[in-house]
Amino acid sequence: MKFPWFKRVGIFYIPASIFGWMILVAGLIYAIYNFIDIDRRSHSVSDTLMNYVFRLLIIGAFYSLIGYFTSRAQKK
Repeated sequence: MKFPWFKRVGIFYIPASIFGWMILVAGLIYAIYNFIDIDRRSHSVSDTLMNYVFRLLIIGAFYSLIGYFTSRAQKK
């Protein structure tokens, strides 16, 4: 890969190209959509948060996986 999509800073992946930014924005939009969908069907705050945190972890795992495979390897 000549130009990486993400740059690794510690344990986080920061977008370094337009494709990285598009993935970040898509993930944020999907997370907001999930929250609204879960909140619409929930009966309490704790019910909403328990279901949302699990889905947010899955979204974060996919974002990290994409960031891992599309970032440049660090030189040691």
